[in-house]
Amino acid sequence: MNSTKIADKALILTLSRARTGMLAIAIPAVAVFGLPDPGTVRSPAALLAVLGLSLLLVNRIMKHQELREHISRLSGQGLRKLPLGSLSQFMKPDLLYLGTGFPWRKQEAQKLRDYLESSWKRQLLTRDPGVRGSRFIQGLGKPESLYIPLSFIAGHVLITGTTGAGKTRLFDLLIAQAVLRGECVIILDPKGDQDLAAHTRAISATTDPRLFKFFHPGFPERSIKINPLYNFSRRSDLASRLSALVPTARGGADPFRAFAELALNTVIGGIIITGKRPTLKLVRYYTDSRVMELAFLSFREWFLKHTPDRFREERDRLLRATSKIPGKLLNEYNAFYLRAIKKWSPSEELEALFALAKHDSAHYGKMVASLLPVLDMLTQGELGNLLSPSDNVRIGEELWDFESLIAHERVVYLGLDSLTDPIVGAALGSLLLADLAAVAGSRYNYGKNLRPVNIFVDETAEVINEQLIQLLNKGRGAQFRITMATQTVADFESRLGSAARAMQVLGNVNNLISLRVIDRETREYVADSLPKVRISYRGVSESTQSTAESMTDPNLNTVRTVTEESEPSFPAEMLSELPDLEYIARVGGASVYKGQLPLII
Repeated sequence: MNSTKIADKALILTLSRARTGMLAIAIPAVAVFGLPDPGTVRSPAALLAVLGLSLLLVNRIMKHQELREHISRLSGQGLRKLPLGSLSQFMKPDLLYLGTGFPWRKQEAQKLRDYLESSWKRQLLTRDPGVRGSRFIQGLGKPESLYIPLSFIAGHVLITGTTGAGKTRLFDLLIAQAVLRGECVIILDPKGDQDLAAHTRAISATTDPRLFKFFHPGFPERSIKINPLYNFSRRSDLASRLSALVPTARGGADPFRAFAELALNTVIGGIIITGKRPTLKLVRYYTDSRVMELAFLSFREWFLKHTPDRFREERDRLLRATSKIPGKLLNEYNAFYLRAIKKWSPSEELEALFALAKHDSAHYGKMVASLLPVLDMLTQGELGNLLSPSDNVRIGEELWDFESLIAHERVVYLGLDSLTDPIVGAALGSLLLADLAAVAGSRYNYGKNLRPVNIFVDETAEVINEQLIQLLNKGRGAQFRITMATQTVADFESRLGSAARAMQVLGNVNNLISLRVIDRETREYVADSLPKVRISYRGVSESTQSTAESMTDPNLNTVRTVTEESEPSFPAEMLSELPDLEYIARVGGASVYKGQLPLII
């Protein structure tokens, strides 16, 4: 076979293979660079030379394109908007949608460190002066829709982030999904963010407008009425809730708080004996020097229910008796109780109430002086009407308690108006959390086939108390999923009074989502809570050796070293470089993700 036919066959074979892969790009590329048309080249050697040169040039073009695409990814993504009506398209059964992102593993951690350490790589990074933070971090991986198992959040979630980083927008995303799943949602918002309330109302309206319930002291005409003392297992629970609101010196026992708790426990016991449900107004009324009045009412109620038949005539004469000295008549009531009733129907509550009523009035007034202002601020004005509803509800009013709200799977927004009055807001938040803890305890002990309850607490440090810690400890068994947001972890220590108590809270949270944080202590806490990875560091050192005989030809030695160190998978200092709505998440104990939230509109 002559050389011309061999060249023709080689050309046909090469061109047929060029239809796929990189050779398909090389054929039309030759014209761009002024190379001969392969169709006109007959020599096999010349043809291979043309194609080889074309491939080299195309390879450089593709590498340049890859570099451009890489630099484009490092520029990050702008704000992603997600219409509220489209969110359901991203939801999946048993999964929680967290925007777009990717797993943050050793290779991503290494890339980040390389960019921070390499001068020429840093030159590839462009910083938008109109954007807070460094967008290139999101470009170190390949973002796609990010999901985590819904079961993970049963272990509760802590959200950290400075002002404006996106905590409320993350609440938007999580709340919307809980509502669309048909679950109960309870939001405790100390600030009273109207955007958060409006978003929650809007997402509820997409399923059933009647689901949404609103409470805010600043808008009593729009608020539901709710009794924060409604749910309890023992009267001592209510006394502990209220006495915890009494200001006290840090550290050591406080006799004023101890006496206040004793008085509250006794008064609440008397209210229960009279057959009434305790409310803040009732407790305030009887605690303020009206203990004797409550004692008379309680004795009467007990006598009517428990007096044996042979003593009823004597009882009736006693109940009709009057006296200008109330204390003397109360002594007669107590004497009748001890003689005719105690043996068969004793009451510790009644006996404690009699003792408190006989207490020295001057000393009693001093000991409850710090309690009464706390009760005053919760029982006066419109707030008092909202928190101490009567059983006679007028048309248009709604009377609720947490047990019924949860049973009917309502979506409840509770604004505490802390910006207007931080003391009232903190007290109100603590009471509401305590009532939720009582419901959780009942569900934990007696509940069956429980549906999840999603509790969101913004600015958690303003309302954190012992009951919230109990919710974190036992909430999982009661199907309570708690999501807490805070700006800094130091806020917990400041509120609870010790680092150990703060760690008791943080140690009960299995999932952490950190947006941009500025506080050094919070950055270190977040970074230290992430899994450690081995990061490689490359070093280059050079030395020159010369002698008198080799001054013009010195020996140049170059030493390249690679060392590894165990570090948090995401550096603490880079947490302050996260742009708005971008986060690092540790979920399920050890899995780490880098993500970006959508802005739900």
